[in-house]
Amino acid sequence: MQSQLDHHRGHVAIGIAGFGVYAPKQRVSAETLAKEANIPVERLTQGIGFEHIHVADDTEHPFTMGLSAAREAIADAGLTGDDIDLVVFVSAGDYDYRFWCPSSAVVRELGCHHAYSFEVRNGCAGGNLACNIVGGLMDRDESVKTALVICADTLSRVVSTQIPECHPLLYFGDGAAAVVLKKNHPHYQFLSFAEHTNGQLADLLRVEAGGTRLPITPGFDQWEKTYSRVDTEQFAELVNKTYLKEYVSVIKLAAKRAGHPLSDMQYIVMNQIKKSLRDGIMAAIKMPADHTFVSLTEFGHIGPADSFFSLALAHRQGLLKQGELAIIATSGLGFSWAASIIRC
Repeated sequence: MQSQLDHHRGHVAIGIAGFGVYAPKQRVSAETLAKEANIPVERLTQGIGFEHIHVADDTEHPFTMGLSAAREAIADAGLTGDDIDLVVFVSAGDYDYRFWCPSSAVVRELGCHHAYSFEVRNGCAGGNLACNIVGGLMDRDESVKTALVICADTLSRVVSTQIPECHPLLYFGDGAAAVVLKKNHPHYQFLSFAEHTNGQLADLLRVEAGGTRLPITPGFDQWEKTYSRVDTEQFAELVNKTYLKEYVSVIKLAAKRAGHPLSDMQYIVMNQIKKSLRDGIMAAIKMPADHTFVSLTEFGHIGPADSFFSLALAHRQGLLKQGELAIIATSGLGFSWAASIIRC
């Protein structure tokens, strides 16, 4: 039952009315990746905790994958494209084209004839942020009653097994997830949001080539800079000293803003991170280890789609009981952390 202590941080409540997911059929094993990278497979299977990633083929792109997930979410909600008032497209990496608006293409393809659309980029925290932006817009504009949030990436394309600085990122895979949000929908209601950015880590992850500082021009030969590489020591320092603390901090703040102690939370969905970090988060918030959904093993890390991909699968498997409180916790490139509390 809904508690009278619930605090919706706005004048309207929004809930998830439909879920959609998409994963490419083609997959690559950790064993294959380790062999290509010339590293022990245990570094991937035990150190990170994945067995496979799913990889897009030449016909699969962020837009096409996102569109498939969106169609499924709209059907799951029992709606049509014409019922959608707002479309938000979220990506941590690259779109199909530069200088392009995939959200507008979604409006065209789905027949969202009276919708407004835009993109959000906040690394792998983008989907979480986008849902709360939707809540704010619904709060301000009474004509916005139904929204579609799409998260899609082809992260495998910014990682190479041949570049040692990419090896900490070999669990990056491809996929998409979408949710339909409705004003005052009674299930999966967003109660609160908390967020924080540590600007000292702004340059930890980036693809150097292809931007305005290092454009790809005739004669370009620095192809290793077309991949996202990390400084291994800096990455380890982020994980050991900063990541867990920031993650737990936004979770606690989101719970407080929702008017509940952490002990009221029954489940958590997260972006898919290495096992030791996931275990650390679960221990820090005193939640049983099996009260989260792990898609990392089979799908790897698929950017901002992670948390809603996992939420959709947990929902379909009946792991989330109606009326219980759950956490959506995410971290993203930059580095930013965000958490939402939802009433299932």
